[in-house]
Amino acid sequence: MWYHLFGWLSSVVFLFTWYGLLHQILQLSKVKKTTGKASQSLSINQFSSSFFAFYANFIFGLSLQEFNHYLVWTRSGALLLLLVILWRIWSDRHSTASYYAFFGAAIAIALGFVAMLFRPFPTLATFGTNGFMVVVALILVQGTVHQWLVIRREKTIGALSESMILSIIFKDITTLAFALTMPFAAAWPLIFMNGASLLSRGFLWLTMKNLARRT
Repeated sequence: MWYHLFGWLSSVVFLFTWYGLLHQILQLSKVKKTTGKASQSLSINQFSSSFFAFYANFIFGLSLQEFNHYLVWTRSGALLLLLVILWRIWSDRHSTASYYAFFGAAIAIALGFVAMLFRPFPTLATFGTNGFMVVVALILVQGTVHQWLVIRREKTIGALSESMILSIIFKDITTLAFALTMPFAAAWPLIFMNGASLLSRGFLWLTMKNLARRT
């Protein structure tokens, strides 16, 4: 009962993450009109690591013995929205880093959907996914730290959307609650991933609030 209750709750709250990502896309357009530079103060590192954090949750959900619809379909939407954000950053900067970030993400999404057709090896897939999620959690933290360094250096949040950061924080809280209803042996990568995201994003959000008060 708790599994499905928190599964539905985390899925509903995750819709706010979609809203946050949509708000970030709109913020890019707004800043573009104001300053002419759509991706001001945005860290390509942070958005790339966020993409692969969602991607790890997506892969984790489809690799389990019982296909986890709560994780897979909500993360699919987030991945597609992040792909749009990465495309907007690439079209604004035309840098090598933004090029590889966008096309790498596009290829990863394609491979992820293809992987749904090859799910006869859940034990092997889960074993590989666990290590992958730990690595991506560490990448996520360093990406968030990099975003923190960027806004500290530029002394402005620029095009970074506070709504997006807050929506991800709420997502992490409900996903942690959902993960705690699952056996720990299966859920610990999810707990580690979202716990790391919650702490690092919370710190970034507090910094954004402090910068907003000073400007």
